[in-house]
Amino acid sequence: MSGGPAPDQPPKPPARPNLSTSRLARFGVATVVFGLFIFVIGVFPDLIRLDLTSGIGLLQIATFLFGITVMTLGAYIYAYATRHRALPRGLREDVGLRLMATGLVISYATGFADFLGIGSHYGTERPLFGLFQAAGVALGVLVIGAGIFLYARR
Repeated sequence: MSGGPAPDQPPKPPARPNLSTSRLARFGVATVVFGLFIFVIGVFPDLIRLDLTSGIGLLQIATFLFGITVMTLGAYIYAYATRHRALPRGLREDVGLRLMATGLVISYATGFADFLGIGSHYGTERPLFGLFQAAGVALGVLVIGAGIFLYARR
């Protein structure tokens, strides 16, 4: 009557922890780090001796925007892995997911504004990544951050 295991049965080994969630979370963090690496190469290509032209060109803009996209995807994967997945997604998570996507659209639209024909230097021989474009990309990143905060909050 002590409440322990019966003397004729061996004790059960401890249950293995569920590593699938932590593996997915680790993959999300690794994706964020990889995206940061791509972003830094896009902004500072001279670090790996790829600064072939002066200023910021179209390939650099595409590279750092792709880095922002990879970081956003990694943050989404991490937030998805660490939240309780058995529960249905609520309105807050849906709004957060849409804010992340909207932030990416804002970043891409303002980053490629001259290339798309909506920027202030359209038609020049080389697109110029100016102050307004940088502010638009920063605004997009802030919207992405707000979306990640809403999605990941418990």
